Amino acid sequence: MRQNITFEHIGAARNYEGTLRIDIKTMQAVISRSDISRLVERWPVDVYDISDVMKTAGQPEAVGKAWVTRSGRAVMYTIRGTRYVSPFAQVAGVLQGIRKYANVSIMREVPSAPLVLSSPAAEEVPA
Repeated sequence: MRQNITFEHIGAARNYEGTLRIDIKTMQAVISRSDISRLVERWPVDVYDISDVMKTAGQPEAVGKAWVTRSGRAVMYTIRGTRYVSPFAQVAGVLQGIRKYANVSIMREVPSAPLVLSSPAAEEVPA
């Protein structure tokens, strides 16, 4: 069985007081101010849950990672085992103040129909 990947819009990434806030339907995550430059330079960075940041007085544990893809065209996020993606051009525009938000989409693997290679003559074999 083959797997197809679909992208479903699920949220937005915004510049919030120098951080990159990722608003998803199920949670709000953040990339810290000090990690933004590292992300743009294509280093993997930690992603934190905003509620954990507030509960722990600024010492939260990371809930995921973010990085720029090898092609440089997207920012990938893995947050609590779920994969998300944003176009890098949109994220760069948000960080430069040109855009208000960048689209965040969830990546879902959808099984597709199996590829069947058979001929009609092979199906009708007399016994």
